[in-house]
This record gives sequence, C-alpha cells and structure tokens, in this order.
Amino acid sequence: MFYFMIFIGLIFAYINGMHDGGTVVATSISSRLLSAGRAVGTAGIANFLGSVLLGTAVAFTISENIVNPVPLLTGNRDGCFTFVTAAFAGSLVWNIFTWIVRLPSSASHSMIGSMIGSGIAGYGTVYIMWHSIFVKVILAMFISPVAGFFMGYIFLMLQNRMLKNATIVWSRRIMFLHKLSSFFLAFSYGSNDAQKVMGLIAIGLASFYGSEISVPFWLMLSCSAALALGTVTGGYNMIKTVGMDITKINIQNSFASQMATIFVISAANVTGLPISATQVVTSSVMGVGTEKTPKGVNWTITGRIAAAWLITIPASALIGAVMFKILILI
Repeated sequence: MFYFMIFIGLIFAYINGMHDGGTVVATSISSRLLSAGRAVGTAGIANFLGSVLLGTAVAFTISENIVNPVPLLTGNRDGCFTFVTAAFAGSLVWNIFTWIVRLPSSASHSMIGSMIGSGIAGYGTVYIMWHSIFVKVILAMFISPVAGFFMGYIFLMLQNRMLKNATIVWSRRIMFLHKLSSFFLAFSYGSNDAQKVMGLIAIGLASFYGSEISVPFWLMLSCSAALALGTVTGGYNMIKTVGMDITKINIQNSFASQMATIFVISAANVTGLPISATQVVTSSVMGVGTEKTPKGVNWTITGRIAAAWLITIPASALIGAVMFKILILI
C-alpha cells in the first residue's frame, strides 16, 4: 500500500497538470501571443522550476492543517496509507470528470475535499481541523477569485492609462513583458499546486519512517516532474473555456489578467494558502472582460464555473469517503 500511495499521488500530480496546466496559459494562446504548443511547453518547464524553487509553505499547510496528523502518524500505518490513497483517488475521480466536460473546477480544492471525506470515513469528524479549513481554504476560496477579479480590472485600467500615448516601441516592450508574465504565471502555479501533492504524500512518508513530516528532495522533484509532464501532454482541454468562452481576449487584457493572477498566487505562495490557480485565472479574465461593460463577459459560462467551484469540495469529500471504505474492504 505504501508504494501504491506514492504512485497514485504522482498520477494525481500528472492529472492535475493535465487539468489545470493549460488554464494558466489560456489567455496567452487566445490572444495569439504564443502558439498553443509553445505556450504549453513553456508552461511545463516553468511548472517544474517553480515547484522546485519556491519552497514548501503550502505543502505544510496541506499536511498539518486539514486533518490532524497526530492520529495519522501514531495509529496503524496501513490506515494512514489508506487515508492518503483514498484522498488522491477521490480527487482523481472528480478531476477526470471535470476535465472530460471541460469545466475549470479546482483540482486543488478537490484534493482538499477528498482529504476531508477520507479523514471523516477513517478517523471521524473530531480530527478534521474545521477552523483551519475555514480560514485557510474556505475564506481563501472566496477571497482569491474576488481579488483576481478586481486586480484584473485595476491592472487593465492602469495599463491603458500608462500606454494611452505609447509608441510602437512600447508596444513591443509590452509584448516582451507579456511573454515573461506567461512564464512567471506558470512558475507560480507550479509551486502552489505541486506543493499540495507533496504535502499529502509527506504524511504517508512520515508514518512509514516514524518521523516528523518533511518534504524530501526526491519527493519535490518527482511531484514537480509529474505536474510538468501533465501540463505538456494534456494542458489543452481547458484553453477554449478560459481563453475564449468567458470574454474576448486580446494582447492588452491578457497581459493585465496574467499580472493580476501572478500577484494573487505569489501572495498565496508566501503565506502558505492552498488557493486555486484556476479560480484566480478565471476570475481575472472576468475582471478584464468588464473593462467597458459587464456585458463583455459571458455570464452563463461563468455561472457554470462558479457552480463547479461551490460543489467541488463537498462532491470530492463524498467521493473520498467512498474511496476510503472501498479500499478498506479491498
């Protein structure tokens, strides 16, 4: 079970890259700044580098602030391995479903929800850290999209004012900065999302070795590589939904959207908040889409996306609990 736990964790990281990896470069592609192949390939490299270089604050939030690690580490080791495996399996089911229907829900929140469900099924509600989940997950889930929306709008307003009388030279400079922002957005996303996988696997490793929770370098490299590979091989599925269906994207508002998303995700990386890059990207696109009129946004599509955000945690919690019971029977 120990090795299967690690294997399914890396599979989850790969599916996470497939599910969300294309989202972070969707506006670069739809604005025709980069070709789809080049954008996704660059994002994969940036994902890997960000995962390795930007620390482990988010990983420890996942491993220590969702389910109380004490009963996991002091109880039966197989029970701990089953908890981790069920959490990954439950999230995988939800992510594959939303990937097939091209609905940009949060792979990160599905994992957290599945952890909650698996934890309740295996250890009861008393060991679920509800206060921490409310502050670090639920509040962040609502605040980060709002921040992305308003930061996207503000960045676009500032950009338009600064470049009102810009020459062609400045337009070329903006193109260059835009390409850099695409890289750093994928860089930030890679760090936040890969760390979540590291944090959950780290619980199982601590139980196996009888040690404190830590993130060894080999785990960091493995999760980073799996996430990057998922982005490169499957990161196209969400591009149309985020980059084309929400609002009309061009070079100007694409750049503003990316800068807003980088700002929010970087703040989350520093504070250890496991936010959803998908939510922030999508909401920042909505923000720039309302530049001239709210009618510039397809609210029907955004309504579907918002509904998916709301049901992701409870739906994946239910699936995680079912997966735990199935694994116990097996």
